[in-house]
Amino acid sequence: MNGVKKAMHDSYISGQKVSNQVLEDDAELSPDSMKVTKFVPPAALAPFVTHIYFFRCEELRLTDQIPAALGQLLFLLKGSANLQFQGGDTVPAKGATVLGPGLGAAEFTFDGPFYNLGFALSPLGFVALTGQPANQYADRVVPASELFGPEIETLAQIITAGYADGTMRLAQIIDKIAGFLLAGLRPIPNAHVQMIQTVSRWVSRDFYPDIDQLYSKLDMSRSTAARLIKRYFGCAPKLLMRKYRALRAATIMVDPNATAELRSQVESTFYDQPHMIREIRQFAGRTPGALDSNNAKVTRLWLNNRDCREIESFLG
Repeated sequence: MNGVKKAMHDSYISGQKVSNQVLEDDAELSPDSMKVTKFVPPAALAPFVTHIYFFRCEELRLTDQIPAALGQLLFLLKGSANLQFQGGDTVPAKGATVLGPGLGAAEFTFDGPFYNLGFALSPLGFVALTGQPANQYADRVVPASELFGPEIETLAQIITAGYADGTMRLAQIIDKIAGFLLAGLRPIPNAHVQMIQTVSRWVSRDFYPDIDQLYSKLDMSRSTAARLIKRYFGCAPKLLMRKYRALRAATIMVDPNATAELRSQVESTFYDQPHMIREIRQFAGRTPGALDSNNAKVTRLWLNNRDCREIESFLG
């Protein structure tokens, strides 16, 4: 993929990039207190970043759950946060932060007002951009400098100051971050890229994909495939399947337009109702009945059904 890397990097440097148009401006909550704006990634960055979002919360303090997510690169432009994965320690997040792939929901507390610019990293993107296996950072929060070097902290300080004094717009900030990321892109073997695509299609195909069918589609030994899937996706196929089944079920439960037939189809993929409740709570952070509560505002934003159709476009 050396040639691909060079072509992508050259196209960015030469200015041949998609403008950072707004993809969606989601103000389903009170627009005065909380808002999410989504941006189309620059074309050269698209294979590595599923999408870019700006989350703004004007509340002084907020505690909620983040559903199990793809890995993310976060730039906290205002405020700070503390995150706690299931059974883990509470970890502070500020400046430039990497949130590894989630294997379960995490609780967060924002001290605001809180403004966060997030880059959702695809399975390919996490490894290609950081050079590290995703499974080593699953359910972890670390300073971005641990993966990208001290230069990213300098970048974070520049863009935070520019945003605060109004000299840098979000589109300019995104371009600047994209240039930084593309300059450090690592080559990925083509066989690995094909494997990632196969696994992504497999887990996106239905609610309960067959694991043996996945291995039969991969042109490598089962042990090699299992090792590489963990490297890029952060976990083994069975856990990956459980994660996305539970998250899709949760998105349907919070979708007022979901039909009774679809809801019944989702429920049938679990052993029984208690099993479904446990799985959704583990990966979405709330029981099905609690997803509609007033304390689950951010959880519902992350479970927006437009983001959960396929792994390639899944934010949270």
